Amino acid sequence: MSSQKKIGLYGSLRVLTLAAMLAAVSVVIGIVCKNFLTFNIYYRVTFENLPVIFAGILFGPFVGMAVAVVADAASCLLSTNPVINPLISVGAACVGFCAGAVPRWIVRRPGALQTSLSVASAHLLGQVAIKSVAKMIWYEMPWWGIFIGFGISACVGTIEFFILRYLLGRRSIMSALEGIVDR
Repeated sequence: MSSQKKIGLYGSLRVLTLAAMLAAVSVVIGIVCKNFLTFNIYYRVTFENLPVIFAGILFGPFVGMAVAVVADAASCLLSTNPVINPLISVGAACVGFCAGAVPRWIVRRPGALQTSLSVASAHLLGQVAIKSVAKMIWYEMPWWGIFIGFGISACVGTIEFFILRYLLGRRSIMSALEGIVDR
């Protein structure tokens, strides 16, 4: 039985609150990166997936997916061109889902392997595959741009891995999440 079912409505409200805060953090990181680390319409160094992956690992694939979709929609609506691209949103949803699916169904034991597979699957499927196809369809990105996106995702994913390992290894953080998270 999951912790959320054991602790009832109060736990569900805590998960909802933390998920909303992680979505907000993702939006803020995305806005900062859009303003300072964008090279052109196709390529941007961004860590906006970090809170989404963190939510997926902590709360599961569906909460991770919800955090990603809310963050993507809010980020689009707050940008200078408030148009939501549905394929980019599917890619964002895939990032959250993959990050949460690995600890729930593939590698159940917390550790470096679980974190690395969560980050890698989220970036490879959501960021590189789906979002690259969306950029090729909507923004006419050249096909070889996938390789540049893969390189950026590999670098960003490596940094995100180390940040997540640090956060998940902190006793203070994990004790604050005790009773909310299924770990």
